Amino acid sequence: MAIFAYKVVFFDLDHTLVDTRKQYDLGLARTNHILYPNGVPASWQEHFMHHHEQLWELYDRRVLTMQQLRRERFILAWRDFGEERSVAEADHFQDVYLEGFQETLFPYPGTLAMVKVLAQQYRLAIVTNGAPDLQEAKLQAAGLSPYFPRESLIVSEQVGEAKPHPSVYAAACAAMGVQAGQAVMVGDNLRADVEGAKAFGLDAIWYVPDAGMAATAHATVGRMPLTQPQQVLQELNRMEQARG
Repeated sequence: MAIFAYKVVFFDLDHTLVDTRKQYDLGLARTNHILYPNGVPASWQEHFMHHHEQLWELYDRRVLTMQQLRRERFILAWRDFGEERSVAEADHFQDVYLEGFQETLFPYPGTLAMVKVLAQQYRLAIVTNGAPDLQEAKLQAAGLSPYFPRESLIVSEQVGEAKPHPSVYAAACAAMGVQAGQAVMVGDNLRADVEGAKAFGLDAIWYVPDAGMAATAHATVGRMPLTQPQQVLQELNRMEQARG
């Protein structure tokens, strides 16, 4: 029986295992079709996502709650087009959006095969900054829940900080019963998933399966992340061999 240096592989969820950008595109289009059959301004979704990304930075710093983020991104998107919308409308929009959640979320190609291979060698866990009420549902919708038991889902909001804060990685290691040197983190966010994990003492793999996001990351930092599931398996094997 092979003996592995790592006991646990931690994964980020959004933009790492599941195609969150595609989910937003499909989910927003579906919701707008239901609620606004006469259509919305052509660039409304772009405005919505712009505000979402800006507000997410405040959510990560715990300046906003998730409920406030969801309301504000909707209200601000409409305000960009000179229309004022109420909190009640924002809440209804979110409710309708979530009704189609199971139909619009998919894993990246090759994700299930990669996870299945890794589950034969390691215990797997999720470390996410995502919305607490959606992470388990995302795993179920993407067909990943058999590989990630509920106790292996570490949501940063429940810790009280967000990645890359060391308390999140401390909580993850404690939940899985391992020391930092016995685990590796795989994620798309260089600062939160890679640099944060390494600062705590974990090894890490920078993996961005979204081609557009990978190209942007390459242009920003001057090096290319891994982009294919097979590359993750190969890199983890290389790291195991290096650990001896």
